[in-house]
Amino acid sequence: MRVDRSILMLLLASMANLCLTTNAMAIDIITRKSQENRISGEVTSISKTAIKVKQQTGAEIEIPANDIDLIEWDAAPATLKAAIGQEANGNYDAAISSLQTVLDGLPVTATNVRTDVQFFIARALAKAALADSARMPEAIARMKAFTDGNITSFRYYEAMDYLGRLYLATYDYTQAEAAFTSVENSPFDDWKLSAQSSKARVMLAQNQVDQALSAFDAVLKAPAKDESSKQRQLEAKLGKAKCLNIKNQYDQALKLLAEVISNAQESDSRLQGEAQVLRGTALLGQGKTQEAILAYLLVDILFSGQQDYHAEALYNLAKLWPSVGQPGRAEEARANLETKYPNSPWTKKLSGV
Repeated sequence: MRVDRSILMLLLASMANLCLTTNAMAIDIITRKSQENRISGEVTSISKTAIKVKQQTGAEIEIPANDIDLIEWDAAPATLKAAIGQEANGNYDAAISSLQTVLDGLPVTATNVRTDVQFFIARALAKAALADSARMPEAIARMKAFTDGNITSFRYYEAMDYLGRLYLATYDYTQAEAAFTSVENSPFDDWKLSAQSSKARVMLAQNQVDQALSAFDAVLKAPAKDESSKQRQLEAKLGKAKCLNIKNQYDQALKLLAEVISNAQESDSRLQGEAQVLRGTALLGQGKTQEAILAYLLVDILFSGQQDYHAEALYNLAKLWPSVGQPGRAEEARANLETKYPNSPWTKKLSGV
């Protein structure tokens, strides 16, 4: 069959335009907390409660902000993923340096990537500051700058949570309460529970132990409708266990901690690290020094990326090793604490400051 030349040229042009259109579509890859399969497509809109994604195949979908683990932006350089890995491994200074290099090299048009990188820098700095009080002013300023400038970001509530933690660590209870209240006012059940636990920690920091205990119990009695909410309730169990330790109710504390250790994801080093520190405290309260040492050693070996809990574990190891005839290991723990965390409150406490 003979095809008219003009028609053939028109078909070829149409196919070329189709290819250009297809190639022009940004391919962002979204990892969700609730699903193993990732979603590929173009993020078409962002708010602090959700993003919309035009999928490569299928209809446009909306993903709630609290279900977003990571977005691998089409415009992001390959080095960004490595920088995020450095943060996950507890190498905060290296991560901040790498992230700043990424940020400096981004084109003006990469707005979404820029916002994410700014958050990652603020987050890594916040984690570092929790073990280094000298970095607190910079960490608070950086995180507050992010929340003030990105009120419509899907990272907003996570950023407010970190800001609240930073204020709590500096004993600014009013500002901490305000930050956690912002998170509590989110539309997400899991974030509401997290904020309520955080506000209970504010009470506990002010030695309002019974009030904090009641607040943690309220979180634990709330219906948990999804896995994320159940994970948040594990945080509340840690808070309750801390209250019970203070009240010398070590048996009950250890029971709660065993539940957390058993039910928390192995990859959740934050929960696992705090659980072992609290477990060490409870065992020590029962006079089980060797068992307490083993709990603190687990933090030193497995969860050192959680620098604030690692510093606390090293402090306790430095105090406890001599009681089991290991003064050399006590000096090693002291040296690690002073070298890695010179500005930690645990270093100052060990030095009698």
